[in-house]
Amino acid sequence: MRGDPVDLTATRAPADPTDPGEGPGLTTAEVAEPRKRRTQAERRASTRGALLEATLEVLVEVGYARLTTSQVVLRAGVTRGAQAHYFATKADLVVQALGHLTDRLVAEMVSQPLRDVSGDVEQYEVLLNRLWEVYAGPASTALLELFVASRTDPELRAHLAEFDSAVARTLSRTAATVAPALVAREDFRPLMVTAIATIRGLWLLRAVASERGIRRLWPQAREQLVAGFAARHGRDGD
Repeated sequence: MRGDPVDLTATRAPADPTDPGEGPGLTTAEVAEPRKRRTQAERRASTRGALLEATLEVLVEVGYARLTTSQVVLRAGVTRGAQAHYFATKADLVVQALGHLTDRLVAEMVSQPLRDVSGDVEQYEVLLNRLWEVYAGPASTALLELFVASRTDPELRAHLAEFDSAVARTLSRTAATVAPALVAREDFRPLMVTAIATIRGLWLLRAVASERGIRRLWPQAREQLVAGFAARHGRDGD
């Protein structure tokens, strides 16, 4: 006598023990058509990305002083050995996490070139708005935590100095893609320095003000920056 039919889709094959990135076992249907195995480079990138994302989450939640690598590896779902392999110290980990977030925000900024905006003053205003968003949200909270902590932490301060220089170079390259006419100006660098200092200064008020309150301050600050640029160079961008 034949037994009851077997549901093949419910039968699980064991997970591959050689790949820590794999999840639960595959169904026999999936085994018949296996998905492409991730390369070692892809698994490493995934582990590193998980650590950086978890670091940002923990940093924003508890602050730099209370953040521990144990919390981070637990949140990321990786081993302590993996964390130590990629990031030697807590300071290195948190600054690279901030860099990871900044790179992602800058990539979003580059994905929207100013094709429909004519004139240097108009381009400058749109560029200011995009810089504002780069430093908004979690990035502002993380930066505030690290700036304050770095005052009495030489190692963190050194990492932040390197990060700051790297961000300045990245934003300059990004601006060249988004608004090339502005970058060609001789005074572009001081314009960027003043804009970023203004934006960072406003977001540092996050320690004593709500995000909504800070966002209400931005239109007036932006207006002052744009007015100064327009008064110096004229509306025709000469």
